[in-house]
Amino acid sequence: MPQTDIPASADIVLIGAGIMSATLGTVLKELDPSLRIVMLETLDDCGQESSQAWNNAGTGHAANCELNYTPQRPDGSVDISRALEVNTEFDLSRQLWSYLVKKGAIADPRAFIHPCPHMSLVWGKENVEFLRAPTGRCRRTIATMAWSTARITNRSQTGPR
Repeated sequence: MPQTDIPASADIVLIGAGIMSATLGTVLKELDPSLRIVMLETLDDCGQESSQAWNNAGTGHAANCELNYTPQRPDGSVDISRALEVNTEFDLSRQLWSYLVKKGAIADPRAFIHPCPHMSLVWGKENVEFLRAPTGRCRRTIATMAWSTARITNRSQTGPR
């Protein structure tokens, strides 16, 4: 980012200009408007590392239909506790955005909040069968899901790493 004058002192210094620092800075300023907050970033723009689209879905994350948040227990049942935690965090984010819209801090939420389809990528017969099972991870959304058996033959098809 362009070099700007950095204050000699601050109450809060946020390192990195990604979504987490932006959100934390917003919440802290809402809680205490008198705070002097400084955000430091070494890259050319905000949100270009972990928050950047190729590294992050760039979506409000509801944790639905994801194997890493819904492991199968030895008895065959599915542990959804982590998915519920992530989903609750997503709901809290939506509440913050709604508050900021009502307050007028966000003029048009459609400028950055966009509904988008969800994709769950799995491989291996066991994972595919489990994802498709009526009692599996996606049982609530399975009726509206589109399925593909396309094979990725070249690593570049999955985007940069």
